[in-house]
Amino acid sequence: MASGNNETAPLYCGSGMDNFHTSYKNMHGYVSLVVCILGTIANTLNIIVLTRREMRSPTNAILTGLAVADLAVMLEYIPYTIHDYILTDSLPREEKLSYSWACFIKFHSIFAQVLHTISIWLTVTLAVWRYIAVGYPQKNRVWCGMRTTIITITTAYVVCVLVVSPSLYLITAITEYVDQLDMNGKVINSIPMTQYVIDYRNEIKSAMAAALNATPPTSAPLNETLWLNVSSLITTTTSTTTTTMAPPTTPSPVVRNVTVYRLYHSDLALHNASLQNATFLIYSVVIKLIPCIALTILSVRLILALLEAKRRRKKLTSKPIAPAASNGTKSVVNGKAADRPRKNSKTLEKEKQTDRTTRMLLAVLLLFLITEFPQGIMGLLNAVLGDVFYLQCYLRLSDLMDILALINSSINFILYCSMSKQFRTTFTLLFRPKFLDKWLPVAQDEMAAARAERSAVAPVLEKGRQQQVQVVTATTTTNITQVTNL
Repeated sequence: MASGNNETAPLYCGSGMDNFHTSYKNMHGYVSLVVCILGTIANTLNIIVLTRREMRSPTNAILTGLAVADLAVMLEYIPYTIHDYILTDSLPREEKLSYSWACFIKFHSIFAQVLHTISIWLTVTLAVWRYIAVGYPQKNRVWCGMRTTIITITTAYVVCVLVVSPSLYLITAITEYVDQLDMNGKVINSIPMTQYVIDYRNEIKSAMAAALNATPPTSAPLNETLWLNVSSLITTTTSTTTTTMAPPTTPSPVVRNVTVYRLYHSDLALHNASLQNATFLIYSVVIKLIPCIALTILSVRLILALLEAKRRRKKLTSKPIAPAASNGTKSVVNGKAADRPRKNSKTLEKEKQTDRTTRMLLAVLLLFLITEFPQGIMGLLNAVLGDVFYLQCYLRLSDLMDILALINSSINFILYCSMSKQFRTTFTLLFRPKFLDKWLPVAQDEMAAARAERSAVAPVLEKGRQQQVQVVTATTTTNITQVTNL
């Protein structure tokens, strides 16, 4: 911002940022709509597959909670992108900026951030759970059981709502404006009708006038300085985009006045800069940077633990044969020849499945870091550099950050299918058309094996219960016989 001397507003983002924002904004609505539709389908499939009985586990419970949050974000973003991007040029101004739409934008700003925060911390929980499973397998069932996991997921949902919602609700308010339009429907002037906005503008103008009266003649002209300092006040945000009026030139005749409603800074936020800074710090540090740093550390530790487990398993399976006795025969242990210890096929397959699951979750974590770290850095810069950076850079990149977050919420289904054999098998069992069995016999064999494994769960459990009953019955009978003999 310009001040009373020769200082001018710093330039953080040049014309290239403007060109990028203008060109991408025209396609953002259609791109985000396609991503949201695909993401809605993908997360619905995730929930259906992960909640099957044979898929129940603490890790899959966290992935289900993550899919529910991502699905809610997708469904809520669809009407937003249709109204604000796809239909924005065809709607009349009073409908585009109606009071009901301003209420929806306020809901959108809170709801989307709350659900995204839930996704972030569930991802952190996922990383912690997997690190315990790989690094401390003997403690996994105790520390990360199903009951503990359900409590943790519920806590994440409740705490994120309580932490994020109040601050976002307090810093914004719905304000009323009268837009003066020319014969082409373009805005000539936007007059605030909400009293606290009028009072705040008058305060700023009075302060600027007093500062200009005390300024040496070499300072910037009145209209230029006033424009540079008050431009942020007449910048109105209907969503993630802004509409800033250009400095007045030749006045155009006013054809009609239209009453519109916009989401603006609340009276509390305008007179309390520390509240705005605290909100941006919560967004950038608590919601973004701390989880990203934690995920980075956990991902590195998880990779190291995975490599250590692989090295330890290789060492065990390649253990040399016991030395031969002096007479040339094999050494004998408990009457049997000592051979190289080997693991059975079930144990090896279980360990391989653990490695595949860990690699899949690492892919989820790394994708999350790629999309979330830049948003955290941008939020932190916004809190440090202030409104100039917010107007020049942050708002112009908001569409790009939105699409990255949407892609991150949509792509997990592809990762599960490509890296989890159990997920693929269950998905095939549920959704594979039966007429394909005629042309794809291999897949049919896999599906039959999956059905056999699935159907074998109940008999095994029932058999185990029957054996327990038989043991108890036999023990009781033996005790009765002994008492009778006595």
